[in-house]
Amino acid sequence: MAANTVLELTFKRADLKTCTMSIVYPKTGLTVDQVNTAMADIIAKNVFAPEGSPLVAKVRAEMVITDTTPFAMS
Repeated sequence: MAANTVLELTFKRADLKTCTMSIVYPKTGLTVDQVNTAMADIIAKNVFAPEGSPLVAKVRAEMVITDTTPFAMS
């Protein structure tokens, strides 16, 4: 069995749509404070503007862990 971990960061854009960034293999042991700080920095630095609309607010952050169990084919 193999587990995959993705950190999903969702932001509100200036046009009121949402934008989700997916970070594969995030650092283990991340804290709520670290994620909040990182999201605030992403907004403050104004680096991302999907479809020309800058990120303006944090919506949510989720650690998504999925397990995969392969089956042997006969």
